[in-house]
Formats: sequence, structure tokens, C-alpha cells
Amino acid sequence: MSAIELKSFKPTQNHKTNFWFSLGIEDAKTVRTEAVHQGFKPVVYRNLVAKAGLSQTEFHQITHIPVSTIKRRLKNSERFSTQESDAMYRLAMLMKLATELFNDEERALEWMKSSVYGLDGKRPLDMVSTTVDFEIVKDLIGRVEHGVFS
Repeated sequence: MSAIELKSFKPTQNHKTNFWFSLGIEDAKTVRTEAVHQGFKPVVYRNLVAKAGLSQTEFHQITHIPVSTIKRRLKNSERFSTQESDAMYRLAMLMKLATELFNDEERALEWMKSSVYGLDGKRPLDMVSTTVDFEIVKDLIGRVEHGVFS
């Protein structure tokens, strides 16, 4: 393959089984990074809260996106800001990683909502509002996957 062919090559995906596609984050034209930068559409919020089983208030508490902002974005069909979308992305990534860890979405959601010893008693859900906290959760999930408990 030439350099031009490599640059334009995009692997095909089965969108029906793609986690990001099911949430409305990705579509046939938009990849995750672009979606975050453009700002998520309201449908992503709706899909996230439904999939995670969160109320609007709970969503606000874990992402720190003001309820008034959420309501305005939904009412006016406005995209969320890049920063808001980034927090929403971390929530989605947590759901994906936990589901892969437990191989069961229901068990993953239960774990995300529980106090976790490896997180000093914090809930994984409460650690998506900042990148630094989210990295700690990702690290814990990686250690559990690899059997490292120290």
C-alpha cells in the first residue's frame, strides 16, 4: 500500500454492535474524537442516562454539568460543549470498560454505583468528572483485569 492509501484507509465496523454507535457518539461519518470536539447531540445524553439508569440529577452530580444547562440543551436541541461532551465521554468509557471487565452490563452498572475498596471507598461513577480521577479508575480496572491487586 502506498502512503496515500494508508492515510485514507478506514477499517469497516459493524455499527449495530459498536458501543459508541449505539450511544450516538459515533456514526458513519463521525468518529469519537470528532464527536467530542463538535459537542455531543442531545441524543447522546438521552442514551447515556437510559443505559446507565441515571436520573438527570444523578447525571449532573457525576458529570458536574448543571441541570439548567442540560435542560436548555435538550429543549433547544443544542449540542453539548466540548468540555461537557468530554465528561460524558468519560462516563461512556467507564461503562464500556466496566462491562468488558465483568462481561455483564448489569453487573458493571451495579459495580459503578457501589463504593469500591480500591478507590478508597468512592464509587467509580463519582470519578468521571475529572480526567485525573478517571485515570485512577481506569488503572484499577486494568489491574483487576491483569490480576494485580497491590
